[in-house]
Amino acid sequence: MPKRHSHSHRKKEPVDRISMSLSPDLLSEFDRSMKKAGFSDRSKAIQAALHSFIAQYDWDKGEDSRNGAGAIMMLYDNHAYNHDSESTHVQHHYSDIISASTHLHLDHDNCLETVMVRGEIRRIKELAKKLSESRGIKSLKVHFVSVV
Repeated sequence: MPKRHSHSHRKKEPVDRISMSLSPDLLSEFDRSMKKAGFSDRSKAIQAALHSFIAQYDWDKGEDSRNGAGAIMMLYDNHAYNHDSESTHVQHHYSDIISASTHLHLDHDNCLETVMVRGEIRRIKELAKKLSESRGIKSLKVHFVSVV
């Protein structure tokens, strides 16, 4: 009796082909950037750029009820930011969207914390705002991706 291997194969999604008009300078710049970023063909690089464009639009102007995922990165002064009480209290209030967090001691005064989130854009924005209002936060950035 032959052994069967259960491999899950994703069905290939049908694709639409498009054409576009670009200035030679823009295309050259894109090709240079694409290669530096490690893409081997234009289609993959353009797909990545389109996903990034959509995610940024969703974050900036999209419906706050849409879902996404991302990371909130905070650089803070270890002496001014009360990580044990402030951050923990805020993060407990948003446990529905927080998947994980990491904490890194950079030096005697500075720490980097990354909070990985997924859920409604509205809730992710609320969490980022609450965290940014804390004393001692030097920098807070949100890297967001749409879940399409």
